[in-house]
Amino acid sequence: MPTDDMFEDGFARALRGAAELAPEPVQHTLAAVAEQRGRRWRRRRRAVAASALAVLVLAGVGGFAAVDRGASRGAVGPADPAPEQPMSAHELVALVGGLLPKGTVTPLGGGDPTTMLHGHQTAVTLLFDDGAGASIIEAFVDRTNLRPEAGAVCMDPFQTPQDSCRRTVRPDGAAIAIDKLRTTTTPGGREWRATLARPDGNRIQVIEYNGQPATANRPDPPLNDAQLTALVCSMEWFRVFAALSPVKDAPAPGAAPAPTPSASAPSNADLLAKVVPLLPAGAKVEGQDPEHGVLTVTVDGRTSMLMVGGDAPSKRGQDDLRSMDDNLPTPLEVREKQPDGTLVVTNRFGNGKTATNPILHWTAAVHTPDGGQVRISEWNGENAYTYRPGDPALDLDHLKAIVTAPTLRP
Repeated sequence: MPTDDMFEDGFARALRGAAELAPEPVQHTLAAVAEQRGRRWRRRRRAVAASALAVLVLAGVGGFAAVDRGASRGAVGPADPAPEQPMSAHELVALVGGLLPKGTVTPLGGGDPTTMLHGHQTAVTLLFDDGAGASIIEAFVDRTNLRPEAGAVCMDPFQTPQDSCRRTVRPDGAAIAIDKLRTTTTPGGREWRATLARPDGNRIQVIEYNGQPATANRPDPPLNDAQLTALVCSMEWFRVFAALSPVKDAPAPGAAPAPTPSASAPSNADLLAKVVPLLPAGAKVEGQDPEHGVLTVTVDGRTSMLMVGGDAPSKRGQDDLRSMDDNLPTPLEVREKQPDGTLVVTNRFGNGKTATNPILHWTAAVHTPDGGQVRISEWNGENAYTYRPGDPALDLDHLKAIVTAPTLRP
């Protein structure tokens, strides 16, 4: 039976694959959101392991917690080249623990410490205590085919509560993002992440928390900005990359950036400018984020967040339209085929596409025969993480009227 973790990982991979084919910042952010959710599921399971391993806390590094994350998109396949420098799981744990400040380190997980790293990605989870409160630290290392501008991005603050995000580019072309997030599942929880994406596609991400999955043990995570930056920039990570398999089409250092989306594709800002005049009478725009295509709208005292997006006509869009005939609709989904072949789809669902009680999300989309798409989604709240049951600012008829307006025709 598929698990939630399998779904989250698969969803993240699918979104990341779409983002790599059409590198628009909001798409990379969406992939990052899904990946973050998958990691949260893993972290909840590891809470049990943390309790079981409490008696094994050592003033150093030991045990095994390396996790092979499998092949990323762009993998070469079964005939992957042999690693340049083999590394065992125990060696990975020792390497990461050795990069942390003074404190006690407990590896979380299980397995054979002599297992050799393989594939394109690996990860390690540690319980770190510097005397101010034990906290989980995760390190993810992968070889990708992403350029730095796509490999190190800030989370969308409309999707995830965020205190700050600072993104810089180093002289060697590598990008570093220090993203400070607040968790929605743990009162007072903080999630700080540092991502280094190199021009050759190699990427390191360190995620630290101010406690364990259900408990905030301290005001902030243990490593500050300077320590996070020094950690992900350490030359020691090259030993891990040498133990992983290369990926197909990895960018060569100094190569030209990936081409930007076609000029015919509607930008989020353009779509937003067209949507505002289509709002019903009496609607008040409380806030706008043109970069992410987000509107906060209030109608009769009800406030909701709207997110719009669109794609220019393409073969992929045509394939998506044809494939819908093979997929059964979800419980409250309605598909309407118009005479010219355009498909209008409206949907309502709860915490999951098949959940219907309570209703938390409302969507409307138009798929044209040439592969163009326009979409609008609504959350009943001021952002995408505080949505709640009840009537949204715009009902489904309003959303449908917006996406089918001639001015939004893709």
